[in-house]
Amino acid sequence: MFNNVRRLSGQLFVYGSADVAVLGINFILLPLYTRVLSPAEYGALALLLVVEALLKPLYRWGLDTSFLRLYYDYSSPDDRQTLAGTIVIFMLLVNSLVTLALVASFPLVTEKIFGSQAYDLALLLLVGNRFVSGFLFLPFSLLRIQERSRWFAMLTFIRSFGTVVARLVLVIGLKWSITGIMLADLIVSIILILSLQKTFRQMTKWRFSWNMAREALRFGFPRVPQGLLHQAAAMGDRVFLGLYLPLEQVGVYLIATSIASVIKLYPEAFNTAWMPFAFERMKETHASKLFARLGTYAFSVLVFVTLVIAGLSEFLVRFMTPETFHGGAKIVPLLVLGMAIQSTSMFISTSLNVSKQTYVYPVATFASVLVSVGGYLLLIPQWGLLGAATGAVLGQLTLVVVLSHFAQRYYAIPYEWVRLIKATLAGAILYGIITLLSATSVVGSVVMTITLIAIFPAGLFALGFFKPTELGEIREFMARTLPGVVKPVESSMSKNEKNESATDRID
Repeated sequence: MFNNVRRLSGQLFVYGSADVAVLGINFILLPLYTRVLSPAEYGALALLLVVEALLKPLYRWGLDTSFLRLYYDYSSPDDRQTLAGTIVIFMLLVNSLVTLALVASFPLVTEKIFGSQAYDLALLLLVGNRFVSGFLFLPFSLLRIQERSRWFAMLTFIRSFGTVVARLVLVIGLKWSITGIMLADLIVSIILILSLQKTFRQMTKWRFSWNMAREALRFGFPRVPQGLLHQAAAMGDRVFLGLYLPLEQVGVYLIATSIASVIKLYPEAFNTAWMPFAFERMKETHASKLFARLGTYAFSVLVFVTLVIAGLSEFLVRFMTPETFHGGAKIVPLLVLGMAIQSTSMFISTSLNVSKQTYVYPVATFASVLVSVGGYLLLIPQWGLLGAATGAVLGQLTLVVVLSHFAQRYYAIPYEWVRLIKATLAGAILYGIITLLSATSVVGSVVMTITLIAIFPAGLFALGFFKPTELGEIREFMARTLPGVVKPVESSMSKNEKNESATDRID
């Protein structure tokens, strides 16, 4: 089991390292952005990001997940190249038609969304970027399949860092406002596509297979309505805020959401490493038990990361933004909680992806949309920003509950519920203390928060979360990592503990 943990942890660390580095750069630049862009411009940016989020699944057609899943069903290089070629040809033809239709609708769309046509150029650049960047999942997916995590991380870092630099030049230097943001994204996507031409030629054949296209769309197309509904639920809060509150308040909410989104670094890095690992191991005898045990570890780390971001939220908002954005600090912990709840769906989805029952995604997401939109309509007029955050959390919770119900029907994973509850209990107590914490200064609040966060591992130990075999493996790992500091474990287990170790080990 520990071998699997080390393997996944190593991949996760590499996948996440580039994002963490870029996140640090973005945080450094956030004070600059918030002093160049007004809250109203941030509000317009929030609405443009809603459009971008809705276009992302539309331009991919779910074929990114199809390629990753079907790659393991085709064993010959020729079939795999044909699969990639079929996807490229389909996307070129269909997405060209979609782009033309969108451009033709610009006058009506921009007038409805922004009340003027001042952002036509920004919207055009956004659509162009979605068309170009839609093809990047192919080489990136191949790197994940081949477990070339360092190359993946390097390309991710280059892409993200290049975007940061381009935005810095166009937004801060030339003061092109939102148009500069969209232009920077498009320039970087074009450069990356051109630099990966050799990889595209090696992994694809200009051959179209109707059978492969049907199979890929059968698996992936449910991701389109699911993606649209998901974005409607996840970003609809900003749209409904715009109906009830001034655009400046939408900008404040966007800043709060941006800071809360830091938590997504961990689940996204985990999911990047996890999906190829799960598809590779899915046919093994004890695969479901392996998935359950690794799920316990992954969930515990998620709880810890949630505590860290929620605890430091007020400090981050006040330190990184001017006073006009400080009103968003009070809702960041709630937004972090909702995103953490939603992040658990990445692991639940393992059952649906393995069993190819992807039709469940739009069903679960539709239920989530109904709940979240109902929450927005009822709560935003009464509670404002807090109402929007609460509606989002209710929708995210609904998504996880419905997905869990169907996932266990099609591919049951024997989750370790007792241990998951213990981790949840320890996290919930500390989360409650953190959100109610009152200190005389931001620095004092940070110190108390860090102290409470440090208690979390001790809380897990006190609740009996760790098994004796796991404690032994951890101690052995620490002894190898820190020789002379941690002594090796002497074999002093009882007969029952040795039997537990033998039955509990999954390699």
